[in-house]
Amino acid sequence: MTSMDRYEKYRPLIERTLENYQVQHLARKYDFTKESLVSRLLVAEINKNMEAAEASIGITRVKPFCLYVKKGTKEAVLPLFSPHYLEPMLKGESFNAARSIVAGELAKIYKKSFRKKYKGDFLSTTYSWSQFHLRSKRKYKNNLAKKPLLYNKEDNLKWDKFISSINPASPLKRINVLDASAPDKVIEKLTEFVKEEVGFGNILARQLVQDIITIRNIVCPRTRELKSGEMPMLVTHVSARLSEDTTARFRQLAPVIVTVLSKEEQSDYPNNTIEFLNIFKKRIMRITFEAYKQNGLLTLAEMQWIFMISATRISEVIRSVQCEHNIIIPTPGTVLDAGRSMTHKDIIVKLHLEGLNVKEISRITHHSPRSVDSYIGTFEAVLILYLYKMPVQLMSRILGRGVTLIHEHLKLIDEVYADVTEIKKDLIRKGVRF
Repeated sequence: MTSMDRYEKYRPLIERTLENYQVQHLARKYDFTKESLVSRLLVAEINKNMEAAEASIGITRVKPFCLYVKKGTKEAVLPLFSPHYLEPMLKGESFNAARSIVAGELAKIYKKSFRKKYKGDFLSTTYSWSQFHLRSKRKYKNNLAKKPLLYNKEDNLKWDKFISSINPASPLKRINVLDASAPDKVIEKLTEFVKEEVGFGNILARQLVQDIITIRNIVCPRTRELKSGEMPMLVTHVSARLSEDTTARFRQLAPVIVTVLSKEEQSDYPNNTIEFLNIFKKRIMRITFEAYKQNGLLTLAEMQWIFMISATRISEVIRSVQCEHNIIIPTPGTVLDAGRSMTHKDIIVKLHLEGLNVKEISRITHHSPRSVDSYIGTFEAVLILYLYKMPVQLMSRILGRGVTLIHEHLKLIDEVYADVTEIKKDLIRKGVRF
């Protein structure tokens, strides 16, 4: 992979910025082009003036991908991701090299803010992965489920209660009336700037300025609006059209706030691999559902920096969680069908084969009924075509589905059914006539 290819791989993260989000707002609402240099000029000027105005009165904000930590009266803002962290990876080095840079930078900030050392403090909790993973690789792998388990009502109710308890306050709900605006003198100055640069009338220019300020205040909340362990982010919107907005900076995004570390997790240090995995699974489930309930979806690449664990390992753990508990973790892969993830489809089909209906499966998995119905429909269509020995390429054309997906369903058919007779009996029970 060339350095250019590596850059393209990580560009979505680099382009998840406040400025790009503001520019795209201007494109959607004020009819600027997506690549408008004038938009960038306006956004830069408004942000610069607001930073200066707020700095003069002691207002501090937390930017996306920066974790807010508070202990007593002391606080710190820790950038879990910054474009320069990628430098080793762009040169072909592993994520471990990048993680070392992050650990060093965060340790300096953390030590400066909290001089007293705590056993099981934030840094110890965050970077405990390598310690437990390397200490007992076999125990780690043995505690990851590879295939969906049978539905367990008691287990599902327990996790359903946990997911129902996740009620995050979105950035928009946290903002107050005063924070939605700015000093009159600043507004007037910026309004005149917009009028001169774009030629808008006074009312429209003022509205544009207030919009950009409000977006800034929502995306970058004040420290007083955050609890220790929380982090603002800009993530993929649940309604994003990935096939249309292929360039990351044009994609529909959602500002969210996630709890990277709960109050207990900031002081409780896992003692072994099993304990670490249990805490880690819970943290993944919490932040993904927090984002989802704020209309956002976290990618594996984003979680890689949140947890300082490679995307490959996070994918393994998410797959295990889904298989163990029959719950679909909301990510672009499962909600928007982005990527090649098959586990959630397996879970839904196997629950269907256990005799559960669409409504029940949707409730159990926390997945939309429409998607559940679609997955089941596709599987049964492949099943019938397989019965008639239809070639894979032709199946793909008839169903309008990718060849890879067809192969995944065929693999599942081989796992579930002993022979063709079983398939026929199952389909007859469902009302199919031959």
